[in-house]
Amino acid sequence: MNNNGNMSRMDLRRSRKKPLLKKWWFWLIIVLIIIAGVGFGIFGYINNKKDSSNSNDKTEKVEKSKSSTKKKKTSTTSSNEGITLDQFNNIALDSDNGTSWDTIKPIFGTPTSHSTSNVQGVDVDVQTWDKVANADAGASVSVGFANNHAISKKISGLKVNRNNKINIQKYAQIESNQSSADIIKLLGEPNGYDNSSVNGTSINKLTYTSGINGDSGAKIVITFTNDKVTEQTQSGVK
Repeated sequence: MNNNGNMSRMDLRRSRKKPLLKKWWFWLIIVLIIIAGVGFGIFGYINNKKDSSNSNDKTEKVEKSKSSTKKKKTSTTSSNEGITLDQFNNIALDSDNGTSWDTIKPIFGTPTSHSTSNVQGVDVDVQTWDKVANADAGASVSVGFANNHAISKKISGLKVNRNNKINIQKYAQIESNQSSADIIKLLGEPNGYDNSSVNGTSINKLTYTSGINGDSGAKIVITFTNDKVTEQTQSGVK
């Protein structure tokens, strides 16, 4: 009877045990697992974001590097379209410190022709190229060298878009001692430049051949000595 009684009490105790879902430590474990999962998820997201950011930064740096390299190449060699006005303007003129032939040749390439001339009383070797960027057919660039240094340069046939045509009234406003900046402000950019510098004296010419009100082939040439107008000529301007 006692054994039966004991068994009955044990069975009763077992029947009174709490189900697993009602035990506090079970839910504590569940909560910890969820927290750990969320934590690992956030950590992985942050790492992925950093990796993506680093990858983008590297790509951007590579692209910038490529762009920089392309810009450097453009500034040191003539484009496929020909010699640019900027490259022409970068030629320094001086019998002692002018840009050397050794510097110009790699940039401009092999010249189309070679001749000799006299510039301000100095004999020069003239190298000419016929490939000019943003220019009409027949355009050319010439550079004159004395003792391997540039003392003269000329570019012709440049294309220029003018809002207003140059007429005889504008031409009449040109005055002696005006600067090249004054003339460009009055008439606009020229179609050609012809510059030389010898023994401290610079002689520059601005030539206008397009956007002129006048006969076919109308032309204006303004000459400056040390950047002051000393001569002006025109033909066919109305």
